[in-house]
Amino acid sequence: MSACNGDDTASGSDSASSTAGSGTDSNSDSNSNSNSNSNSGTTTDSGSGSVSATMGSNTDATTSAGTMTSASATETGTSASATDTATTGQVTITGTDTDACDPNLVCGIECCAPDQLCTDGQCVKDCGNGELPCGDMQVCCGGNELCHLGECVIPGPPCSQEVCATIEHGDCDDGFVCDVDLGLCLPTQADFDCSYVPQIGNITPKPEFTWGKRGVFNCADDSQCQLGEACTNGKCAVTWPHIEPGPDDMPNHYQVSSIPIVTDLDADCVPEIIFNTYAGSAFTTNGVLRAIRGDNGAKVWTISDPAWETDSTANPAAADIDEDGAAEIIVEGEGKYLLAFDSDGTPLWKSDPYTMTANSGSVVVANLDGEGPPEIAFGRAVWDNKGKKLYEGNAGIGSNAQGPISCVADLDGDDRPELIAGRTAYKFTGTVAQNNFAGSIKWTSPAPDGFCGVADLDKDKKPEVVLIANTRIYVLNGDTGAIRAQFSIPGGGRGGPPNIADFDGDGIPEIAAAGSTRYIVVKFDGQNNTLTKHWEAVTQDGSSQVTGSSVFDFDGDGRNEVVYNDEVYIRIYPGVEPDCQLNPKGPKCDGIMDDTEVLLKDKNSSRTRTEYPVIADVDGDFKAEIVFSTNNESSQGNIGDAGVEVWEDRLDNWVGTLPVWNQHTYHVTNVLADGSIPAVEPPNWSVPPGKPYNSYRRNTQGASDLLCAPDLVPKDLSADELACPDLKLSAKVLNQGCLGVGPGVNVAFYDGSDLLGVTKTKAAIPAGASETVSLEVPAPPSPPFDVTVVVDDDGMGKGALNECMEDNNTSAPLVACKPIG
Repeated sequence: MSACNGDDTASGSDSASSTAGSGTDSNSDSNSNSNSNSNSGTTTDSGSGSVSATMGSNTDATTSAGTMTSASATETGTSASATDTATTGQVTITGTDTDACDPNLVCGIECCAPDQLCTDGQCVKDCGNGELPCGDMQVCCGGNELCHLGECVIPGPPCSQEVCATIEHGDCDDGFVCDVDLGLCLPTQADFDCSYVPQIGNITPKPEFTWGKRGVFNCADDSQCQLGEACTNGKCAVTWPHIEPGPDDMPNHYQVSSIPIVTDLDADCVPEIIFNTYAGSAFTTNGVLRAIRGDNGAKVWTISDPAWETDSTANPAAADIDEDGAAEIIVEGEGKYLLAFDSDGTPLWKSDPYTMTANSGSVVVANLDGEGPPEIAFGRAVWDNKGKKLYEGNAGIGSNAQGPISCVADLDGDDRPELIAGRTAYKFTGTVAQNNFAGSIKWTSPAPDGFCGVADLDKDKKPEVVLIANTRIYVLNGDTGAIRAQFSIPGGGRGGPPNIADFDGDGIPEIAAAGSTRYIVVKFDGQNNTLTKHWEAVTQDGSSQVTGSSVFDFDGDGRNEVVYNDEVYIRIYPGVEPDCQLNPKGPKCDGIMDDTEVLLKDKNSSRTRTEYPVIADVDGDFKAEIVFSTNNESSQGNIGDAGVEVWEDRLDNWVGTLPVWNQHTYHVTNVLADGSIPAVEPPNWSVPPGKPYNSYRRNTQGASDLLCAPDLVPKDLSADELACPDLKLSAKVLNQGCLGVGPGVNVAFYDGSDLLGVTKTKAAIPAGASETVSLEVPAPPSPPFDVTVVVDDDGMGKGALNECMEDNNTSAPLVACKPIG
């Protein structure tokens, strides 16, 4: 904003002179002007002096205290030029309705009224003290208001922290977002009815990046390569960023056969991926723990000290155990102890030893005493947040040939969770702070030891325990451990950790598990205490027979899909056979999910342990990605690559999800997005009210499972007229949807239909927030410019985001670098 001045040669102020009599003041107010039309006349000041001006016919006279300066204007047709009269301070504005214009009111080819200001070459209302009006309606904001995105709003308190995918709550109250440019909390612009419904069953993954070591495979065409690879010179080649560990970064440790966990370690709005690696075939020893960025795979840290080596296929957990605001990492060590690392990879402690047998086990973090820092569980043992052992039971462990993998849940509704270690539930009294924390057995089931999951399977608001043990699926009474139902896994095999989710959209969860040759989904009948097959699929896992899987509703239709990796393939299964969704049902609705019915099948080898693919927002873009491990050193799985792969959806159809998956027994309510652990975990089977998660090893579409979408619109397009002939443009990108977007959104600026340039947003834009972008073009030809800005545009008319509205991405035109006169 600047004062309205004409050409530099025009007088910017009135020439004032007065003759003052004795004891008489001559008053002058340079902001108070009066206009009169007369053939001639004299204006006399109230003082003893006099001020006079002689005006010709049709002359505007501007009077100020002091001597008036005559200004005459002559119309000369439609030529848009301004002529300064040096001797009188006149400016002739031709082609306008105004014969003469005060030089202070000249605005490009316009002449502003006395109650207007000049900005960006246009006359606008003067709201006082040089304040510009707000919005298209030129509203003057009140004293406690400011103009934000074209509206007068009442700001909240100062702020500095804007929310993003991993930071759910910033400095502002509900209904406000932090504008970091202004440093103020401002009313949110989010529309919580903004939704995008993707095409059902259209799963189109593509690699976002891979880390590790790619195998070398011959090919004749692309069909003989893995998803996204191109057959180049007879070899399968990647078409995406691939990162290999450097020569100084334990380069031989790239095999991965444990789950990758996801959490933001450094509060930079981009999660990290943390995983175990091993070299050669040393798949239980000499493990090297690593953390990489979730958006590009760049190294964050590597634990290379041999004194801190892990069980190399153990599954780590991430949680803020010391309440410092950042998550720590806890994992099984090479011996009978746990290891803890700070968020920056600094070793913290080795725990007191445990006595049980373990291999490739999984750590669980939960608050077992309802106060203070959380506790750490592994099998039937519990430690405090500094590695001091508090308790170790003597019954069930939570193993099924590998493990242990324990669960934590409040089975009896007393707000004090139990530790479910396979066939035994352990309960606790006392607190760590009072030094009277103690454990005992709540129940031991007649079922064998095995892997657990917890959910309300019969909708009676009470949890059941699902146990996979020695070729069978068991449903146990959560309060007593009694067996309510059991089912043999087709084809045998010990059975991997269970998934619990609604596969068919009927509001009641099903149970899924993998055996040695089959993946099986079963339905529980709580009235008759029976389990029946929903569907099964042929798989290959003759090695471990205990691989896990994960579930997620990628297309938001209420039916969860399954992501499962056996020894040779990764598959995405629909929750229901496609022919079973027809009316009438098709011939392949037969309870056998063959590979013609799957949503995806791709080569991906593994020796298999208890690992499974993870679904989370790993790059901070508020949308779901798949993260999975792979290895190729064994005879069971040697057709693929080794390392970690991150897949996203090519069409941006996958719905939003949370940026965290912190442990093997993840179930949404056990951890917050920042890695902190709730003092009292809300029951997964009862929250959120009306549509509870009621699932295990499944991620969710945010707090309410809505199909929220972004809605990006341009606001406040402006040009710096003082920079002309260079073109300096800026605009705000407002997200008025209900789902955030990650950094890197394309924003294109055009002159008419000609592209001026493309810039990108720098940070995440959460729902209701905005970011300012700018573009500078040195002296483009042929001014003036008819400028528009288009958000989510790569400069070729292509967008990357699915929004609830696609027809509001273009701004109104702005004329920039208009010639003066």
